[in-house]
Amino acid sequence: MTDLADFLRARIAERRAIAEAASPWPWKINPDDPEEVLAGDDILVADVFALSSNQTRNTATFIATNDPADVIADLDAKLALLVLHRRVEVRADEFAEIDACAACEVTGLQDQYPCTTLRILARPFAGHTDYQEDWAA
Repeated sequence: MTDLADFLRARIAERRAIAEAASPWPWKINPDDPEEVLAGDDILVADVFALSSNQTRNTATFIATNDPADVIADLDAKLALLVLHRRVEVRADEFAEIDACAACEVTGLQDQYPCTTLRILARPFAGHTDYQEDWAA
């Protein structure tokens, strides 16, 4: 795999599949026990333990706030950025064409592909075996 956009689409698809397979959403804190996170069908998703009751509440809130619906919405936003920042060929001069980002090339901010936007989107996946060091932003 050599294209950053393809790499990102694959990572997004992996995460979407995980989110879609999770317990029904929306997730919420159990009103009867703030150490529990419940799925949309009121089945226990997580029983939270931490060093302090404040950490426990914060951890439970974090889990509930990152339910599958929120993760999928985040992934959809990233896919929309991929569409905007697609690869295009542009004439650099009368003899050469270059690969450029459709959005960045139009604004004149970037004259190459993959653009800075896609490189930033790839940062969370820098540890993945298919990640290429020359994608670093």
